Amino acid sequence: MGRHREWRKIAKRERRRKQRTKNAKDRDCYLFKKLPSNEYIKWLEEQEAMDLFYYEQIEKQNAEENKKWLEAEKKALEKWKQLQEKKEIMLQKQLEQEIKLKLELELEEEKKRQEKERLRQIEEANKRKQEVFMKHLQEFLSGNAIEPPTELLISHETRPSTEFCPFFTKTASCRFGDQCSRNHRYPGISKVLLAPNFYVHFGLNNANYNEYDTDVMLEYEDSDTYKEFKDFFYDVLPEFEKFGRIVQFKVCNNYEKHLRGNTYIEFAELRCAVAAYQSLHTRWYGGKQLSLQFCTIDSWKNAICGLQSKRRCPKGRACNFLHVFRNPNNLFNSYNIEPKDNFDRIHLSPHRSWRWSESPETDISRRNIDKKYDRKISKDEVSEYHKKKSRRKDRHRNCSRRKD
Repeated sequence: MGRHREWRKIAKRERRRKQRTKNAKDRDCYLFKKLPSNEYIKWLEEQEAMDLFYYEQIEKQNAEENKKWLEAEKKALEKWKQLQEKKEIMLQKQLEQEIKLKLELELEEEKKRQEKERLRQIEEANKRKQEVFMKHLQEFLSGNAIEPPTELLISHETRPSTEFCPFFTKTASCRFGDQCSRNHRYPGISKVLLAPNFYVHFGLNNANYNEYDTDVMLEYEDSDTYKEFKDFFYDVLPEFEKFGRIVQFKVCNNYEKHLRGNTYIEFAELRCAVAAYQSLHTRWYGGKQLSLQFCTIDSWKNAICGLQSKRRCPKGRACNFLHVFRNPNNLFNSYNIEPKDNFDRIHLSPHRSWRWSESPETDISRRNIDKKYDRKISKDEVSEYHKKKSRRKDRHRNCSRRKD
């Protein structure tokens, strides 16, 4: 059915074309028969003239169009030339910029190389100085040299153009630290070593409790803090005495942060203090890293609060002078008299060197703790503990009522 339709369409088109051709031939025959020969020639001339005029108009229009096209082509060519010139200029600038960047990069690399070479030379020089320094230090520590290395004798000042801080000069500690408006002088080496906040205990850290949390210290008394201090004393002192004779050993029980738990160790000889610093600095004790520094205490009598022993200090342990624990057996309690040999008390004191280590301890085994903590608690001890606890609460409640 579809092919028949296509065929009919083609047949109709051919029939129309033949009909148009026939009509055109009939019209021409009619005109030729109707017109005389002269008129027919004239008509042909007119037709030729019209065709010629038509052709001339077409050529003229084509010439105008060609002229316009040439002008447009010329303008386009000029624009293209301008664009190419701009591209060349941009390319030239880009090349110049790349050359400039390359030169800068080469200069920067040359500077880095020179800086690296300079740092390497400085590092080598420092390494040589360090080797010489360590050699002199070992000679000094071994006793082959009388004087210490000159590098250790240089002191450091925080504000050289200002007056010396009176508290730092006396106690080697200041509430404001290095931000103080006055000058702090740190010696290169000295006979006195300071371990800031070395002794840590709950009774010291939470002594200044908040007024809304008054029950924090009910379970702790000064006797508990001192009991732990004795263990600390017998554990730390022998470790420092390995390096030489100790003249003074003081541990602060102040509540102020810059003095709380500060431990001062004064050696009889400078060589012993340097050896102790070299061996014990950055060591670990009880899970805490030890930080030692050299300090100068001109007079222990001026550094320690004179009213502490009489318990008449108006500021209590919030004082900025040293309030120190009483050492067991009254050791190092005299400021002027040198103590006797400590050999006997080292062997009489309990040895608890398990707290010292070269790395941080995250977990301490229960079997290493003193046996007094491992034994079982009897019922009488439990009842006695609760009685003491109730008496402390009653005393605290009565004190608060009197204040009200």
